[in-house]
Amino acid sequence: MGKIKNYAPVFGLFVFYLVCMRLRQAGYVKNYWLQVLMFSLINGMVTLGLYLINGITGQFSIGQAGFVSVGAYSSGVVTTLLFNFSSLPAYGKPFVFLLAVAAGGIVSGICGYLIGRPSLRLKGDYLAIVTLAFGEILRAIIRCIPQVGGPRGFTSIPRYSTLGWIVVFFALTVWLIRNYIHSSFGRACVSIREDELASETMGIDTTRYKVQAFVVGATVAGVAGALLAHVLGFLHPDQFNYVRSTDFLVYLYAGGAGAMSGAIVGAFILTILPEALRFLAGWRLVIYGLALVLMMLYRPTGICGGREFPFLVPLPRRGAETRAALSENG
Repeated sequence: MGKIKNYAPVFGLFVFYLVCMRLRQAGYVKNYWLQVLMFSLINGMVTLGLYLINGITGQFSIGQAGFVSVGAYSSGVVTTLLFNFSSLPAYGKPFVFLLAVAAGGIVSGICGYLIGRPSLRLKGDYLAIVTLAFGEILRAIIRCIPQVGGPRGFTSIPRYSTLGWIVVFFALTVWLIRNYIHSSFGRACVSIREDELASETMGIDTTRYKVQAFVVGATVAGVAGALLAHVLGFLHPDQFNYVRSTDFLVYLYAGGAGAMSGAIVGAFILTILPEALRFLAGWRLVIYGLALVLMMLYRPTGICGGREFPFLVPLPRRGAETRAALSENG
């Protein structure tokens, strides 16, 4: 995978974090809106993982909330049951928290492999049904485990996720997905999306690459779930139902499934918009739904329309695209 030679996104996220903290200290930004911002970043991570599966590889998964739940509950087990987080010394808490986040990603990745290996031989609606069933099975299993609260919910999870932690993991997710897409693995996934039969004819192991993309997307969702668990401090199986999975699909396709930028922008706008419309009381969801309908009618390619932010395109490719444009224009 090519190295990122443009550090503008990392610098931009760092400046963004400092500005948010300064505005909070000055009293211009309430804790409520900082939490909404954290949810936007977490949703952006999950949507980027789904973008790799649906947008790049051309599969149709609607079980992303299931992987989020696996990551959330797995990380909660680490910080609540394996370690008594509240009794740990201050210097030990970051290490346990990182261990919990890693556990959430690893367990979700394993689940992604277990569900992806047999089911990714299916296509289209059949794959969608399998991934949807997987999420519902997970919710049923969680309800049967009393150690994590069962149907009552998982309580006493330490609220250790801060905006700083989430910004760091969001930046790492962007780095991972960007490098994956512009590597040989990503090009193989794009070829599968465009014509799977032709890819097999050219010797590409399509099942391997589909499973690999599925596992990466599931791992990213698990990490996001771990961060979410330590923002909320409480988990319930109904937080991760099929409706939540469709939310991530809406974020992806409303933003534009043809670009990473669309996944990020869609998650941010559609997470913040319902909260910004709360002053309209019961009408806010009507306006939210109407906005989605109008956008799909008049801009079916999504908000970004397949266009990428410049920093999400590797420098060598950007140069090649510029030379091609100049040659076309004479």
